[in-house]
Amino acid sequence: MECSPGNKAIRRFKTRCFISAALVVLFALVACASFRLLHLHGVVAYLVAILPALPILWAIWETGRYIKDEKDEFLRNVLVQCLLGGIGGCLGLTTVWGYLQDFDGIHPLDPIWVYPFFWLFVVLSYPVVKARYR
Repeated sequence: MECSPGNKAIRRFKTRCFISAALVVLFALVACASFRLLHLHGVVAYLVAILPALPILWAIWETGRYIKDEKDEFLRNVLVQCLLGGIGGCLGLTTVWGYLQDFDGIHPLDPIWVYPFFWLFVVLSYPVVKARYR
């Protein structure tokens, strides 16, 4: 996606995703500190526990918004293929991990890692998708 540095939709998408990532970290630290220091219970505990997920939901929303706003069909298609690579990689990883957990007794995969693994696979699929168009 670096081929269009003047593209406003890409700039907006990247900025919002970086803000979202920073908010996830900040909110996770706030939630962790709140539970350790304040020993939260009840409805307040649930609200604080979901706090770090809110920027993740925003990033998912912004991804869909970018796909809608992007005028360049090629760039939109590249992102969609990378997202499919992320979904495939994540499904593969969690499936293999599940079988290892069932048959070999390894430690369960904490679901909190699925979203970061998804974006890791999206990023790793980008050079593969890009190479297809050379």
